[in-house]
Amino acid sequence: MSEQSDTTNLEPVLISPVVSGMIRTWSEDETRLWSIDNPEGLAELLGRGRIARTMMPDNRSREIAFLDAQSGTLSVQPRFASADNAEAAGSFQLGEPIPVDGDPWDELELALAHVALSAAARSEFWLVEQGGWDAPAQPHCLFAVISEDGAANAVMEAAPAPADTGVWPEVPSDQPGVSVAAPASQETIEAAGIFATTAIQTWNVHPWDVALTFGKLEDFA
Repeated sequence: MSEQSDTTNLEPVLISPVVSGMIRTWSEDETRLWSIDNPEGLAELLGRGRIARTMMPDNRSREIAFLDAQSGTLSVQPRFASADNAEAAGSFQLGEPIPVDGDPWDELELALAHVALSAAARSEFWLVEQGGWDAPAQPHCLFAVISEDGAANAVMEAAPAPADTGVWPEVPSDQPGVSVAAPASQETIEAAGIFATTAIQTWNVHPWDVALTFGKLEDFA
């Protein structure tokens, strides 16, 4: 992490997952793809319930960072003011996009698997949606661990229903969405990365074009 930027130049931005050493930001005025000086350090913070969030409709939230576009600095702040969470504060130097090395979809799949494990431990669900402050309700892909009658199930939902993926079950064309479930375990929770990435690949987007939205299971409906 680099030193903190001058806060007078900072504007709040929504952020994508870190993929192939890059991240997308969405301000009120524009969206931009950046390279990061320490992608591993930022990736370890995202989706873990540690950094600041902004509220979204239906009592949901998205992680937020603060961008100084002039200096190319992205600052993150802790979600909770506590000594245990102090390491979630810091800043990262941004630059021009870099050539992609390897398969970015594989990296997104792994990132979402880690986020699924962390969210399940916090009793949160998440949705992958298109990024931006005014993202549409669809397409989306939802993950949650639902406990009912003493049994916990890992649940995935996607809308619209992904077709011809070889991963999601095929459903009639007039069915608006599709869901799958399996008894919750580390393996089935991590499989959220496979199902979500496969769904996203049908949206005609890039791995940096999506963002995560979080909610508490008590608000799940």
